[in-house]
Amino acid sequence: MTVIELPRRSPSPTQAKRSLIPWIFVGGMGVVIVVNSILIYYALHSWTGIVTAKPYERGIEYNKVLEAQAQQDALGWVFDADIEPVAKDSQGNSVLTVRITGPDGAALEGMALTGRLVRPIDIMPDVPLTFTAAGNGRYTASVALPKHGQWDLKLKAEKGANWYHLTRRLFVK
Repeated sequence: MTVIELPRRSPSPTQAKRSLIPWIFVGGMGVVIVVNSILIYYALHSWTGIVTAKPYERGIEYNKVLEAQAQQDALGWVFDADIEPVAKDSQGNSVLTVRITGPDGAALEGMALTGRLVRPIDIMPDVPLTFTAAGNGRYTASVALPKHGQWDLKLKAEKGANWYHLTRRLFVK
């Protein structure tokens, strides 16, 4: 028996390109896996987005929140709050002034105010506030803030059996 040897062909350029296609697919999937891994890492190690404890229970009781807001609106109390950048006390602290008027525009005296300043964009300790009556419906609190910028005033005003919760965004320069 005679063996005839045929000349071998060298691979053509199109055959070489076809062999790269599976590797391009594998490389593309590798890029997707790396990017997804980075996104998962940042999703697990960044802020959760939860701003209240027990959000489910709070959502169920939302009708109570609406009733409380209706009671507050029925009082007709009007609040004006501001931190004066030029008003400083003897210790160099800023002075927060809250003015409260009734539905007829008359100043409300004899209120008991409790409050705190909360930094909405940083995780910082709240700044407690102690208010003193300054006359003519004005109440003041001395404040030493660690940073300038946005702060949320969370205030509870009480007079007898009536109370009012206020949240107001303030900008400290």
